[in-house]
Amino acid sequence: MSGSNWFETHDNASLHYLEAGSGSPLVLLPGWSQSAAMFAPQIDTLCDRYRCLAIDHRGHGESHNIAGGYRVARLAMDLREFLLALDLEQATLLGHSMGAAVIFAYFELFGSDRVAAVIIDDQPAALTVSEAESAEARRDAGAIFTFSHLNAVCDALRGADAEETTRRMLTDMFSTQLTDARMEWLLAENLKLPRQHAATLLWDCALADWREVIGRIDVPALVIGGKASLVPWESQRWIAQQIPAAECHILEEVEGGYHFAFLEQPKMFGELLAGFLTRQGL
Repeated sequence: MSGSNWFETHDNASLHYLEAGSGSPLVLLPGWSQSAAMFAPQIDTLCDRYRCLAIDHRGHGESHNIAGGYRVARLAMDLREFLLALDLEQATLLGHSMGAAVIFAYFELFGSDRVAAVIIDDQPAALTVSEAESAEARRDAGAIFTFSHLNAVCDALRGADAEETTRRMLTDMFSTQLTDARMEWLLAENLKLPRQHAATLLWDCALADWREVIGRIDVPALVIGGKASLVPWESQRWIAQQIPAAECHILEEVEGGYHFAFLEQPKMFGELLAGFLTRQGL
């Protein structure tokens, strides 16, 4: 199993990461409110071939609580500082959900410097778009919020109903195969991020529109979606179409094609990653 480590950002955030294995670096970025620990199956599967590193974003997981910086751009700077601090070159970045938005922000700020390939796992190009846009445009963007819905969710995360709101959000992201024990563990991992910070970060992430940025990804990419995910699978196909050297893999429901496919079917998901990395010569 991977070992725990910490590094300091220039604004004095102490960020935790898991590391195991050696070889070409594979950097795993969790989604909103999630933790590096959720990538344990992928680390165990791939650490015999790759140097696997899974980061707890600031305030998430085992990273120390910090009062500010809960914006996707700041998380992209944290990633940049991480790559520099560990002198990681030719890294593959895997972002699940908001973790992929961090990758989009990284490319906007730093281009492909130090990056050999990316894996985009079930993150829309824009979580919230104007209701004046066409149904096709909203589907391709992957919009799952209206402005009023987003505002209500963020208000609930700041209020007395924050824990139950988080539980409902998680329930909507998984199949019915999720056990009660697993749900309680996932909920506990989510609640490590204080809910007021979770609301701030969700607001920032959900209002970002990366549609003009995604085409700047100039390294090989694997884009993963799911037919049963709350994120429209067509949005993942659209993202892949914008990236010059992209593969797209849409998982069927029976393959674990929900928002957390890497937890629903970890063995299959690990094989999918390994196949892509092998094809890239990494």
